[in-house]
Amino acid sequence: MVSQFRVGQYRAFRRIGFAVAAMIALTGSAHASTVTAIGGSAGFEATGAAGNDVIGSVFGYFGAQLYADGPLKVEYTYLGKEAGDTNSFLVLGNLQFSTATSAYGDTASETVALAGLLNFAFGANQATPTVINGFNPSASSGPNFFVSFYDQFGNLGALSGTSGVIAFDDGGNPTDSDYDDLVVRFTVSAVPEPTTWAMMLLGFAGMGFLAYRRKSKLALR
Repeated sequence: MVSQFRVGQYRAFRRIGFAVAAMIALTGSAHASTVTAIGGSAGFEATGAAGNDVIGSVFGYFGAQLYADGPLKVEYTYLGKEAGDTNSFLVLGNLQFSTATSAYGDTASETVALAGLLNFAFGANQATPTVINGFNPSASSGPNFFVSFYDQFGNLGALSGTSGVIAFDDGGNPTDSDYDDLVVRFTVSAVPEPTTWAMMLLGFAGMGFLAYRRKSKLALR
């Protein structure tokens, strides 16, 4: 009798496990974690008089805005600078990187709950926003940033992707407009959606109920 009960319990656990795994897979794959460059114009990053000392001359977007198509997490990594001014990078209005104090590899992050613009900005020789994502001007309009995506082999120049660089030109030297005044790498990853959490909780509740039922049946014996 006990062995039959255990077989039945095992089958019930297995059914619940398969159901939860299937629902998580379906809800998780409904939203791929992607960032898109909206607007602007495509071309090769200007080399300027000194050349770009951080990323070189690569293909990407001028005057574009970075837009998340759904919930995701963004990690920003400081890559370096070649600038006389003290420029800054802000996330959600908070100072994260400064060309005066930040070191290669420093990180910051944000979680985007809904589809929309990424929440970053650059400050040209100041710690407050000069250029905000969503209002990035064209390359001929003073301080602005340039965007390039990594391809599957880790090379810059792809049209889109889940990682790339945001390269800032602070406009301080018109003869050296080469977008290396503060360079940041971004990498996006998925975050569990509410439906995913709901299915996981439902699965745990089901397993808890089975454990409780088993305990009750053994107590009756």
